[in-house]
Amino acid sequence: MKQLFILTISTFLILLSLLIYSGIYIDISRDELEKKYAKPPSKFLNLPDGTRIHYRDEGSSNLPILVLLHGANGSLFNFEKLVPFLDDNFRVLTIDLPAFGLTGAVPSGDYSLQTSFKVINSVLEHLNIEGLILGGNSMGGGISWRYAIENPKRVKGLVLLSSSGIPGEQANRGSSSRSADTPLVWKLMRSPLATDILSIYTPKFFATQGVKASVYDSNMATTEWANQFHELTLLEGSRTAILSRMSSGYVRNQKPELLKDLEIPALLIHGKEDNIIPVSSSESLVKFFQDGQLIIYDDVGHLPMYESPERTAKDIIEFFNKRL
Repeated sequence: MKQLFILTISTFLILLSLLIYSGIYIDISRDELEKKYAKPPSKFLNLPDGTRIHYRDEGSSNLPILVLLHGANGSLFNFEKLVPFLDDNFRVLTIDLPAFGLTGAVPSGDYSLQTSFKVINSVLEHLNIEGLILGGNSMGGGISWRYAIENPKRVKGLVLLSSSGIPGEQANRGSSSRSADTPLVWKLMRSPLATDILSIYTPKFFATQGVKASVYDSNMATTEWANQFHELTLLEGSRTAILSRMSSGYVRNQKPELLKDLEIPALLIHGKEDNIIPVSSSESLVKFFQDGQLIIYDDVGHLPMYESPERTAKDIIEFFNKRL
């Protein structure tokens, strides 16, 4: 009996050790990941402080400009399926925000909202862009409408795709039914105790679970997509940057009530089956716009531009053709 107990414990410890070992990854160099993923039309803008911004600029220069921002833990590659349906009607600019994608960590270590604004403005100034339609998914949507409040003369319209909205309300409404669907790694990132562990322990199943939780049809969560998601997280310095950003949050001074003063059209699109941000968040947010429209997609999760790119593009084009 004692031997069986010892064998059981030994087996458990070996399996646990293998599980832990298999999830430990070292950083991947920037050169390696840029060679793999920064294919045309990817470009980079190097700022004086050492920040290296990854962006893409697609479509004719004489078309209305649409700038799109990804969500937390995402990248501009989340818009790859959408852009081909838009670039006959818009000049589409996509940007990897600080801590994420091929932009990754910034030398200052500052991942506040103002740093995101600085990165956006740097790219716009580099490309001599003044007026634009600004949009984003999830966190990128929250950054977009807050940017519009601070830059009302520059932003001519908003596209909010399953956007983060009203703090507190979006977290509370519907959260209990969705907590079981929240990826484990996202729960862990909220814990200060886990940050040191997650900076080296980043198993692939975290990425797999993350992409599956983001879409309604799990068949869309391909191994290739999960691998890309995982490898971009391993960009040198990115894990520490992401954990810094996610554990401390970023200051959100702009209240949604200020949107009522903006005389710009806003299109909100939200997946009905979103497990990350409930539809109720966009239902509340749309009420703050003088000219706002909310479209809810059946059988779509947190990434409408990825899960239903053609329909998303069609709705964006139709909405702004009537207004611009």
